Amino acid sequence: MTWPNGPRLRGESISCQLRLSCIVRISWSLASSTLPALVEEAKKCEEVGLYGVWFPDYEAPFAGWPELYVVLTMLARETKEVVIGSLVTDVLRRHPMVTAHAFATLSYIAPRRLILGLGAGGGTSHRPYGLRVERSASTLREGITVIRSLWRATKDRPVSLRGRRFQLDEAGSPLPPSSSIPIYVAAYAPKMLALTAQLADGWLPESHTPETYRITLSEIHRTMRASGRSPGSLEACCGLIFYPWEPSGPAFSGLLSAAKGYLACYPDIQWSAGEGRGHPGLRTHQVATDGSLWEKLKGEVPDWLAERTLICGGEEECIDKLAAFAEAGCSHVILEPYWIEADRLKEAVEIAGRISVKL
Repeated sequence: MTWPNGPRLRGESISCQLRLSCIVRISWSLASSTLPALVEEAKKCEEVGLYGVWFPDYEAPFAGWPELYVVLTMLARETKEVVIGSLVTDVLRRHPMVTAHAFATLSYIAPRRLILGLGAGGGTSHRPYGLRVERSASTLREGITVIRSLWRATKDRPVSLRGRRFQLDEAGSPLPPSSSIPIYVAAYAPKMLALTAQLADGWLPESHTPETYRITLSEIHRTMRASGRSPGSLEACCGLIFYPWEPSGPAFSGLLSAAKGYLACYPDIQWSAGEGRGHPGLRTHQVATDGSLWEKLKGEVPDWLAERTLICGGEEECIDKLAAFAEAGCSHVILEPYWIEADRLKEAVEIAGRISVKL
């Protein structure tokens, strides 16, 4: 399977041949919160042979979290082979021109190693600063169109656009990208899934079960075919909570609570699983900014559903769980280690490397 507009493959040693004869890439979402530790963590991922490293765009007040584009620049300079991605940014906090220019610049530091992950906007990094998340799908659709138009524009052919949210007048990126930069979209609701099917180079959700992932990916593929696109032109990814030991007691409770927190924000996953009948259908920016509502909806997520979204247990158990996602059509898993104790993070990366070899 190939992704024409995607980043280059790094070779057979990086791809993971599953028992099911499917190819899956294993990446890592960085969990450190200081710049030196992030670089060390990324280098360790590269050392053990993981495909890529990703970093969230999280700007909630007092979060103690470095700025995404600064981190990506450091990672681009300090690594040589791993793919580097945003998990995810949006077109609300930064005008699409800023993102187009930043990623074009990064492409000269890390050519063909970038993925621009975009979402609608989660709210916790928006509401405190007076930014409204509204008309999410149409705004993101406009934003993607602006970014790609700026990348394609030339002095002889500048671009002009008149959108509801964004306008361009004889514009172009201040610096053109040195190589193609794929755009992946975090999508759950119907309009966002349709946008993904029509425009994206990759689908980038999180916290699915293998069963809900298969159902939703099939919907995306149907829309792609109806739009004249081949399903093979979209890389199917998934971010999954990772804890490569047998969790018990507080550790397991913490993982389960985190998974329920995600699922409370993603009612479409619950509905695909036959659950969430009492969910009001609110989205992340409406749930995550209301603490009491979020806790209430978390409490309504059944344990079995939350547990099915976790990649946890011993190495063989993790391999079996990853294989189930590959069988469901996922070709790129991004392991999310945010709930791993800091002193075990290096060991977890090493385990992920061993898992990627065994798959």
